[in-house]
Amino acid sequence: MKRTLVLSVIVLALLLCSTMLFAQKESKGDTLIIGPISEVTQQPIGALNEALKADTTATGERAHKVYKLLPNAQYILTEVIQGDFPLVLVADKPTNENRPPIIRGGLKPDGSAVNLWWQLYDHATFKNLWMSGVNLDGTGPINWIAQEVNTTGKTIWYDGCIIEYPYTWWATFADWGGMNKYKLTNCIFQYVGNPTGTTWNGAISNALHADSMIVRNSTFFDFGCFAVAPGDNGNFYTEVDHCTFVNSVVHPIDSHRHVLRRYTNNLFVNCHAFSDDNDEIARHFDVEVKGLMNYAEIQWDPQTLDSLYGPGGVYGKTYDPDGDGTLIPEEQMWELKNNCWYYTQPIIDYWAQFPNVTPNPWMNNYNKAMFAHANDTESWTWDLKVYTWADTAGNIVGQNPKDKKGLHIVDSTIVPQTHKPFKYFVEENTMNEDPGIIDMNDCDVALAQNSINIRTEWAGGTVANPVKWHNVADYLAFTWPLDYDLGYTNTTLKTAGIDGKPVGSLQWWPGIEYVADVNTSVTAKLVDFELEQNYPNPFNPTTSITFTLNKKSQVELKVYNILGSEITTILNATKAAGKHRVSFDAKDMSSGVYFYQLKAGDQTITRKMMLMK
Repeated sequence: MKRTLVLSVIVLALLLCSTMLFAQKESKGDTLIIGPISEVTQQPIGALNEALKADTTATGERAHKVYKLLPNAQYILTEVIQGDFPLVLVADKPTNENRPPIIRGGLKPDGSAVNLWWQLYDHATFKNLWMSGVNLDGTGPINWIAQEVNTTGKTIWYDGCIIEYPYTWWATFADWGGMNKYKLTNCIFQYVGNPTGTTWNGAISNALHADSMIVRNSTFFDFGCFAVAPGDNGNFYTEVDHCTFVNSVVHPIDSHRHVLRRYTNNLFVNCHAFSDDNDEIARHFDVEVKGLMNYAEIQWDPQTLDSLYGPGGVYGKTYDPDGDGTLIPEEQMWELKNNCWYYTQPIIDYWAQFPNVTPNPWMNNYNKAMFAHANDTESWTWDLKVYTWADTAGNIVGQNPKDKKGLHIVDSTIVPQTHKPFKYFVEENTMNEDPGIIDMNDCDVALAQNSINIRTEWAGGTVANPVKWHNVADYLAFTWPLDYDLGYTNTTLKTAGIDGKPVGSLQWWPGIEYVADVNTSVTAKLVDFELEQNYPNPFNPTTSITFTLNKKSQVELKVYNILGSEITTILNATKAAGKHRVSFDAKDMSSGVYFYQLKAGDQTITRKMMLMK
């Protein structure tokens, strides 16, 4: 009865406040325009469910391919949408006067809550929509998750959407099928996770186990953790480009178990603000604070990685850049280029209040070593903690067993572990600068206080100043335009992207457009076949030549004069895929213009250099 009364009040409010409510549907070619009023009840609930259910032909086919919603309207669901067909939900691009249409879960006919937006079994596209995960009264989540994917090999694309999911204890997106392709472009994820207390809550994604996840020109503001996260079987390809991450309790990105990952032109402010204390660090097998970019806590089991993605792997990737028949963890790719990170003063002050908390770095020492040794020719070692496991009867199973179900840790020891070089780990132009965010609604102050409160409770104290760190008074207000601005004042960062544009999402920079190529191949080569310009050039008498191979090859690097006559051979050897650098000494050659040519299999590149003595 109480929920029915609340629903009636909300329905009345929607009818009174909405500026664009009408009942009719309108067909335009392959597009069906859907209004927010139910044609059955004449109330602003259930219209989207009704339209999608009824839009079939006599033979059971879909009558339309695209479903368009109206600006400034709210679409209250009366049941979970079953996307067992290619679902395309779109709206016009919003303006200051026209807010995106809002989709929210309501009540089913039996009075129970609609606990998901949709369950997807086919391709799906969502464009220029505002999706909310709060209950009708604004006090809690519709469910632990808002979207389920129950299929495999499909593409799920969100473009220009606002997605918020306060109070959830888990994730916005969950995928129970696996090996789907995700594209998140031009989106804003805001207020995800419980706004008071707790640490591990509010993941954007969980258990995706994706063929690919491409995240471009998007914003993640006030969220619990994991804007991007693979499942236990990992993601094959992950790309995060020109994104802004502001205020997260713990990890902004789960960087474990990706085979190929590229993070470029991103801005991270106050991410993993909670950081790690001494007890947490002692439990890490590298015995270090995690850092923002972390592949130290959970790593690929070599046999699992090879069986899933290597030659003959169950997912058909047959990925093996070294060409030796086995995919090992050191053959993963991780590119970090032109990213900026920073913590504002309230977070720094919180860390200082707790001496047992280590300020969170960009990367811990173990991960730094992976990048530092990337170009080594020999293996390197690092001291890591190894655990001994036992079953419930106390029988010792061994160290780091693959299947840990029903087991517990009985002992640990620090031992040196040997790694081959992570040849495809590249870090360039990482910046630690204050961007000067224009307006984050003082959420950093509230996030710091919330972290203080959690630490205080963990220590057995009493919290005197409980806060809701999202700083949102009413989740049903749907303020538009948004009441925060994550642009910034730092002039250096405004041109610090690889493309000369601002790092972070370009959504906060009117007039600077990000054009997303949604057709990017996610099975692209690990590296390109490249021959770089020698350095220095002109030179006297020595210079360095760098080249990159996309597969293991027999390589010839030769020098020719301007008449095409061969002068010398710099290199004739078999080289693995990846980047290589050789030195060339021209002490016995005369000044002049020369050509150096790289040949690997049927691939050839030639460049010009100048010797000046």
